Amino acid sequence: MFSIIVPSYNRNAQVNALLASLENQTVKNFEVIVVDDCSKNVIKIDRTFAFPVKLIRNAQNGGPAKSRNIGAENAQHDWLLFLDDDDRFDDRKCEILAERITENPTANFVYHPAKCEMVNEGFSYVTKPFQPDSLSLENMLLANKIGGMPMMAIKKDFFFRLGGLSTDLKSLEDYDFVLKLVSDSDLNALYVDEPLSLCAFHTKRSSVSTNTENTEKAIEAIRRRYVKTPQQAHNFKLNSLYMLAYPNAMNLSRKAAGYYFDMFKLSRSLKHLVIAVVTFISPKLAINLKRFV
Repeated sequence: MFSIIVPSYNRNAQVNALLASLENQTVKNFEVIVVDDCSKNVIKIDRTFAFPVKLIRNAQNGGPAKSRNIGAENAQHDWLLFLDDDDRFDDRKCEILAERITENPTANFVYHPAKCEMVNEGFSYVTKPFQPDSLSLENMLLANKIGGMPMMAIKKDFFFRLGGLSTDLKSLEDYDFVLKLVSDSDLNALYVDEPLSLCAFHTKRSSVSTNTENTEKAIEAIRRRYVKTPQQAHNFKLNSLYMLAYPNAMNLSRKAAGYYFDMFKLSRSLKHLVIAVVTFISPKLAINLKRFV
């Protein structure tokens, strides 16, 4: 029923650990497609698993969007799931999604919350997606209240009708896909209110760069594609500031406070002012606010 697409680069051990974790799924109604994005250290599958595994190696590095699209092109099943090599699925995910899809045969998109673990800080929180009746372009321009690729399932034919993920973006390609999704009149979304993906986040991680050049270029491309009205422009300006603050916040940099203060000036929201002040005083304390905000 499902094709689980896993893009990866230079992370052989993590891929094999992910595959081992998928053996805990309560039903094995899926295949896994691992797309090695031209790793310097070639990814190898070290054993057989209780489900089919297809390994594809890109001839040149193309980024996660292209790798996910290639995985989708090679999928044998009608529904696509996406998983990053450092994240995990709840052991019941495939079973629960299959049951809900069977009960709602006209659905072409399914999404759910995620349990997010802040590894260095030692706490976790659960995301709070919008309900299907709130999945408007205006709302998604203000904040991505669906989540990233590991929090969604989509019919393969619908994925391709949307054009897949935008490979011209070097950042925010999953957010761009969400905007593309909610803009389509044929969207028939189904929400499952269980945290079926487990995502790990590390502050001060070397892979989290505070160089926002690619993010700034992606923001401008997204603005050109989707922002048409004054309300959309206002919403997206707020969200753009948040997206620029995020890598600085994850690196525990006080520079994030400036972006949050700019959000306060635009929104006049006390919440944004409090986050700005707390981030300036202690970025680590601000990260811990995720438990409550």
